Amino acid sequence: MKKIKVCKRCSNINKDEIAAYAKENNCHLEFGCVSRCKKKYPELRDKFFGRIDGNITICDSKEDFFCQMKQ
Repeated sequence: MKKIKVCKRCSNINKDEIAAYAKENNCHLEFGCVSRCKKKYPELRDKFFGRIDGNITICDSKEDFFCQMKQ
């Protein structure tokens, strides 16, 4: 079971959508700081990111991030 952590504020991913996707794909989902605030990392403003199994994962689209959750 993969462990996923995303920030509700900074990760650019809808919390309800990722919760449903995580449940479908048997992932453990947490919400909280992933240490990549948009204020400190402005280059992440248009990216979708979070931690997957403890490693920061940054993607250009929500779909790409969801694919990373499945792998």
